[in-house]
Amino acid sequence: MTTDFFLDSLGQQLKVLNILVEKAMNNGLKQLGLSLTGTQVAVLSLVQQRAPITQKQVEVALKLSHPTTRGIVKRLVATGLIQTTSQAADQRQIVLRLTATGQDLMKTNFEQLKAQVAGVESQMVNGLSTAEQATLQQLLMRMIKNMS
Repeated sequence: MTTDFFLDSLGQQLKVLNILVEKAMNNGLKQLGLSLTGTQVAVLSLVQQRAPITQKQVEVALKLSHPTTRGIVKRLVATGLIQTTSQAADQRQIVLRLTATGQDLMKTNFEQLKAQVAGVESQMVNGLSTAEQATLQQLLMRMIKNMS
């Protein structure tokens, strides 16, 4: 019997882990009464922390493709959570800012969002020692750097 080299590969295992983390995060957000995905919350958080920020800077920071980022931004604009403007120096660059509604959502739910992320991470590293968790984080950062 042969093993399935693709399903047993590190890349595929990381993909499966990512899917499971996204599902857990999205389910937790739903339980909080938020109709947002984890990625949308990541974008909102980034815009909140770094505004004004361009759509391109969001793509780079979160390692998202242009079409994915564009879709997320369109949905967040449609829900009234962010606003977009063209950058004065370069009209091709889209600048993102939270709307008053977006600011209120992030302020009101900040602690619950932090707790949701912490809960998912805690579930993910359950059974790993503190030293193992630190090593895992170092290794993941090195792997991300290798692939960037």
